[in-house]
Amino acid sequence: MKYRTKWVVLALCSLTIVMGIFLVGTQSYFNNKEIENASDQCYEIGGTPEVESDFLAMNYSFECQTDEGSE
Repeated sequence: MKYRTKWVVLALCSLTIVMGIFLVGTQSYFNNKEIENASDQCYEIGGTPEVESDFLAMNYSFECQTDEGSE
């Protein structure tokens, strides 16, 4: 391979890795913001949020537990 071809391949691989890291980070950030917003809304109605998430909050489940029968 020529020097220029190796440089182009290396640049494309590096760009792909950086973009992948950026996309994963962005997804994690917005999922965390969504969980935070849902938790705040749960607290506003007097509930207790229950959140289960995996690494970097890429997948999560959310449930708001309220005491409906305590009036």
